[in-house]
Amino acid sequence: MHAESQETTLSSCSSSSSSSSSPSCSACVVPLAFSPVQGTVTVPFSAGWNRRYRDASGENLITGLEIIPLRFTNLEWTDVEARFDRLAYTKNGTEPVIKWSDFSFCIAMQQTPEFANEILRALRGRSEWKVDITKNELRDYWHRMAGSVDSRIQLFFYMCDRNFDGKIDEIDMKQTILGSASANKLSMTHEEAQEYAASIMEFLDTKKRGYLEPPQLDTLFKVSLPRASYGRSSPTPDDLYHEPMSKNEVRFRSYWRRAWIVLFWLLICAVLFTWKFIQYSHRPAFQVMGYCLSTAKGAAETLKLNMALILLPVSRNTVTWLRKKRWLSSIIPFNDNINFHKLIACGIVVGVILHGGTHLACDFPRISGCDSVLFQQTLASGFGYQQPTYMQILATKEVATGIAMVILMAIAFPLATKWARRQSTLLPRSVRHVAGYNTFWYSHHLFVFVYALLFVHGMFLFLTNNPFEKTTWMYVAVPVLLYAGERIYRVVRSGIYEIKNLTPSLYPGKVLSLKMQKPEGFRHPFSLTSGPADDFLSVHIRALGDWTYRLYGIFQEEMLGAAKGFPKVYIDGPYGASSQDYVKYDVVLLIGLGIGATPFISIIRDVANNAQKAEFDQVAGSVCKIPKGPLKAYLYWVTREQISFEWFRDVITEISKIYLKQPVIEMHNFLSSVYQEGDGRSAILSVIQALHYARTGIDIISKTPIGSTSSPNWQDDTQENGLEFSTVAHYYWERSWRDCAPPSPTEPIQDLYFTRSISRWYLSLEAN
Repeated sequence: MHAESQETTLSSCSSSSSSSSSPSCSACVVPLAFSPVQGTVTVPFSAGWNRRYRDASGENLITGLEIIPLRFTNLEWTDVEARFDRLAYTKNGTEPVIKWSDFSFCIAMQQTPEFANEILRALRGRSEWKVDITKNELRDYWHRMAGSVDSRIQLFFYMCDRNFDGKIDEIDMKQTILGSASANKLSMTHEEAQEYAASIMEFLDTKKRGYLEPPQLDTLFKVSLPRASYGRSSPTPDDLYHEPMSKNEVRFRSYWRRAWIVLFWLLICAVLFTWKFIQYSHRPAFQVMGYCLSTAKGAAETLKLNMALILLPVSRNTVTWLRKKRWLSSIIPFNDNINFHKLIACGIVVGVILHGGTHLACDFPRISGCDSVLFQQTLASGFGYQQPTYMQILATKEVATGIAMVILMAIAFPLATKWARRQSTLLPRSVRHVAGYNTFWYSHHLFVFVYALLFVHGMFLFLTNNPFEKTTWMYVAVPVLLYAGERIYRVVRSGIYEIKNLTPSLYPGKVLSLKMQKPEGFRHPFSLTSGPADDFLSVHIRALGDWTYRLYGIFQEEMLGAAKGFPKVYIDGPYGASSQDYVKYDVVLLIGLGIGATPFISIIRDVANNAQKAEFDQVAGSVCKIPKGPLKAYLYWVTREQISFEWFRDVITEISKIYLKQPVIEMHNFLSSVYQEGDGRSAILSVIQALHYARTGIDIISKTPIGSTSSPNWQDDTQENGLEFSTVAHYYWERSWRDCAPPSPTEPIQDLYFTRSISRWYLSLEAN
């Protein structure tokens, strides 16, 4: 199925020490110092969970688990004071004040002003809380918000106590939960909030009085609660770690394959440029055009090379075949093929500017304006012994075809940028309206005419009649034939794999899921959400551009009864991807953003299926070869919208059941709209999340057995799982990516710390 990959995923693989070569899945390299370990899983608690954690006197006995913190501000008083001074004004000659509505800005809660207003109401009491605030008052409020644990819990109690009667009933708790859900952009019904409020009352109101007082709420934040976790592993033994690596060593291991390929390419371009530059410096025409001629001809030689090379990275079947050659993939980063394609395109742009620009601005004016005697002695034979004008030079076959190529490239190149393909809001509205993936796709086919013109352009050279110097066809013939053959092969192959049974599903966030019968003999890597062992193919496609919106609309119309039958679907492939090499490693760490988690769903399905098959064979007593693959897989899924969890809810629930028998998969969900744990805006959510998970085994955010938290803290999360970091490596997500989480809560994976390990390690950053 042809569709642009508009998602971004980050994956890394840890290979066993026995591997003899570097895997081809890496676009860049960083170490992961961890090894397969057997994990533990938090099994859902029974219906008697409440009694389980209390003794005969009703005292809470939960111990050994993490305490849920509570804080209202991370700012120091100097920061709060500086914010006050920015907004303060003098009213009627009195001391400076700020408006009550500016309180949220002063405590850095301007994104959730409603919640900040609730804090101010709790600080001031029910009456007259909507009045101006002096600096002394603000200092007192800050001390109460940033003071002792008891002070913060008391403030939270006042926030819950809506009528200030010193008691919190179930209705008060429900309103607090709904307000917290709204501040964290969570979808929660009144019925759900009622259920969660009842859970808290059941847990704290042991005497069944129907209300809570401050000491009981104090217990809620001072006693450890069961946490919503899934598949947490025990730390890796210390003897698996080695000495820290230096930054330079990490950088070298990360980029050496990219570096030598790029340097080799630059070296070839430099050699070709220099060769032609020197060659034309000794030609008679040099007397007329000087170094302008040498520069143009040197650039022309690099253009021939790059026009040939640019087709190779997008010959997908060839790249897939080469990627399978381990010795070759260990030194050539085939997974960087698209990036190399773009790099060569930049080289072509530079070559066109030097070649065409120098000809138009320097060479041609000198030819038409040089002394007639000098012209006859040097260039006359190439122009029929008649000195041309500037316009006559432009009308020649050589120049006309060159100008035509430049025009076609000037159309295609800008439309191939990510801003045009994704219809970025940075583009003018008139341009954005005509841009998109379809525009990119069809405009890129203008290069069919570019290559036709290139052959013509290379056959007519007015400075030489030597056929051995007309070498353009020698450069591009083989790549053009290879690419053309691949395109024909893809058309034929996609006609063979016609889909018979098709089941579409629509999910929130304009996500289309297609589940189809797997054609006989079709073996696929991991760009789908189905595993290789499944008897079906499934894909999840989010509508982000014109092509995907159109595809979503077609199936939406049919499912709503507005169309007559599903369209025919043909599939082409499989093509290689870095994720398919996961079977080479003992441990894989998969980090997906938004819809970018789709290939990783396929991987964890396959790991789970292999583990289940191995267990079945062991129980049956059969002797068979266990499928090669990881002994442990970690999946970190970061998304910014709660509705995203619905996309893979069934799959994750299914895999979580397998894990209870075979703990080979560890999954973690992160919702970046939720504030960090301990923040007053999300503290009550952490409480009800823990209680609800303990009772039902289901997370309140993802509605799956996998606990969800806010944006990941890579340092803490990886150390908790035995993934120890000690040397820094930098990665930055582009803020324009539509499916990654907002920059503020998920400030990209940067400053990851790594240590040496006995395992091999690779990190692949995939982006289009």
